[in-house]
Amino acid sequence: MPTRFSFDGALSNAFRAAHMRSFPWLFAAAFALVVTIASLILTYLARDTFMEVISAFESFAETANDEPDPYTVFSFLFGMMAPLVPWVIAGGLGYWVIRAVFEAASQRRYIRDERFSLRLGADELRMMVVLLLWWLLYTVTFGLPVLYIFNGIMGLFEIGLDDMSEEEMARKMIPLVFGGIGLMLLVMPVYVFLATRLAPCFAMTIKDRRIVFFDAWKVSRGRFWPILGAFVILSVGGGIASSVISQVLQLIILMPFTGSMNNVQSAEEAIGAIFSPSFLVPMAIYGFATSFMSGLLLHFTGGPAAFAARHDPRGGVDDAAQMAVFD
Repeated sequence: MPTRFSFDGALSNAFRAAHMRSFPWLFAAAFALVVTIASLILTYLARDTFMEVISAFESFAETANDEPDPYTVFSFLFGMMAPLVPWVIAGGLGYWVIRAVFEAASQRRYIRDERFSLRLGADELRMMVVLLLWWLLYTVTFGLPVLYIFNGIMGLFEIGLDDMSEEEMARKMIPLVFGGIGLMLLVMPVYVFLATRLAPCFAMTIKDRRIVFFDAWKVSRGRFWPILGAFVILSVGGGIASSVISQVLQLIILMPFTGSMNNVQSAEEAIGAIFSPSFLVPMAIYGFATSFMSGLLLHFTGGPAAFAARHDPRGGVDDAAQMAVFD
């Protein structure tokens, strides 16, 4: 393990930290198992709601005109998805807890050299708060472009698309589309900068045994490019590998079973096909495999920022260990 912060140390931290032979694989396998089981349970509990949504869509398709009013379609889609909102919230809360538990386990390896273990204690509760702050940062940063595009679309519906010619519609859509893209291009560098500077917050929360968010700014000072560069290399390389594996698994596992969905004629048949073993088992295998890759990526990409936290300029983990020898 390097004794000072460097780009090489940040890039290789995940591979040089303690318990390399066992930790990443146990971490990814446990993450995949928990996510897959939780997804199956949530899907099973929400099966009646899925039936309602599919039936509503089926009824609308049968009664709608050949060219339905876009505003009517948009309103229907919102209303049709409304019953799913409680389940989406439940899934989000569940993932919040799962992510906090695994994030804390991941950072304990980097900061405390601990073996893989899962628990729900003080570390995890603090991590839940940090994750909430992180997601709020993301929401606030990208909220403006999303609101701009949403308000623009709703404005077009209020004017009435049926009363517009194709040229008129194009004149109104072009500024909306390019304006939204322009805002995204403006806020993306801002988010990348803020996310990189605050990235050590997860490891610092484990290191200091308290909630750390904005204080992570001091740890990343002068280390922006090494942290970002190492993260990009790991995430792009891991993302490409994950994408290739996902495509192969789709061809091997999912494609032979998707043909059974082509003959579905009603909502009851659709739900029956979805919850049949011939569909659920391959979907569970595929979900486990892709979640395993996501778990590996989650752990490895956290290495660069954790390395910066471990070598905190105000007092790193290794410095504290050396001082303890003389106490």
